[in-house]
Amino acid sequence: MVSKSGIGTPHQDGFYLPADAARLGRLWLSWPRDALARAAIVPVAKVLADAAPVSVIAAPGQEHDARAALGDMAAVEILEHCSLRLRDTGPTFLVDGKGGAAAVDWRFNGWGERLPADPTDETFAHTLLGFTEVRRFRAPLTLEGSAFTGDGLDTLLALAPAVFDPARNPGLPRLEAFAILQQWLGVARVIWLEHAHPRDRLVTDVRALAAFAAPGVVLVSQAPEGRADAQVLTAVAHDLKRTRDAQGKHLDIVALPAPAAATPVPASYTGFLTINGVVLVPAYDEPGDERARDILAEQFRSQDVRLVPALELAKAGLTLAGLALPHPARLLERDRASILPRSAWSQSPPDVDAMLQKYIDLAAEDS
Repeated sequence: MVSKSGIGTPHQDGFYLPADAARLGRLWLSWPRDALARAAIVPVAKVLADAAPVSVIAAPGQEHDARAALGDMAAVEILEHCSLRLRDTGPTFLVDGKGGAAAVDWRFNGWGERLPADPTDETFAHTLLGFTEVRRFRAPLTLEGSAFTGDGLDTLLALAPAVFDPARNPGLPRLEAFAILQQWLGVARVIWLEHAHPRDRLVTDVRALAAFAAPGVVLVSQAPEGRADAQVLTAVAHDLKRTRDAQGKHLDIVALPAPAAATPVPASYTGFLTINGVVLVPAYDEPGDERARDILAEQFRSQDVRLVPALELAKAGLTLAGLALPHPARLLERDRASILPRSAWSQSPPDVDAMLQKYIDLAAEDS
């Protein structure tokens, strides 16, 4: 498979989606025009800035307010944009393990036309990549970056209702979707989560349901029986227990309590951020906060696990994981450093048909 432009795909050029826990060079945040959203974001930005450099994107005319509120804890960049959900409207950054970087620019249409799509959001990923001078791969798929998450080792969790939404990608066959994600994110195995969270009105937040703690280990939200979200979360855990990752191993499932907070967006501890040795856990001012921190501390024993106030963010319609756009450092990995660049390849591109057959075989065994 090659891109429609004929210049190849990220996978063919050796790029892949790193794990969320991979070392970050920068975090991108958006500066709100709304005062209530600003009040929710500023304390979060201060916490994030302790773990990684932060760049805040302000629309023209808003940069002075941003600098006054943030001081020297974050760089302020002036770019036209609208949405605060930068993981959705921004690019998905990739690495090649040899110090190279690239990014995927997904098509965006206002979350399947659930909200009006501002023209600046439709082109924001392209604009940001031009600003950062990162190589851009345009994807043949309408999707948001919060609809999937990877383990950095060939396995992807993807939200099926987002990928196969008729308002996003009408008539998209499942195998074609797999082939696109395989080529544009450099993965070998896609695990489809078949249900969105009941409060995920934009149908895009896979991290409201589950997240990788490590390759082969998935943290899953679980709610008490009788709660509105209990049935979906139980189904997600059940399905994940029956599937396997790209290495052919069954997943180790670890339950995290689902917060009870009734907010416009899903409140979930699986929406944590792992930033350069610090695990930031969204907190909702309820007893489950401490329990979630303890569980995550068991999974990330060598890292500093902290609670971050997220209730006001959620009330403003934002999540911690959706707000921050991670920009990985240019990773250098021993097992990838010896791989020749694409210009030196003598063999043909990867056999996508064989990869599809492997996917079919794994899916059949899981069922």
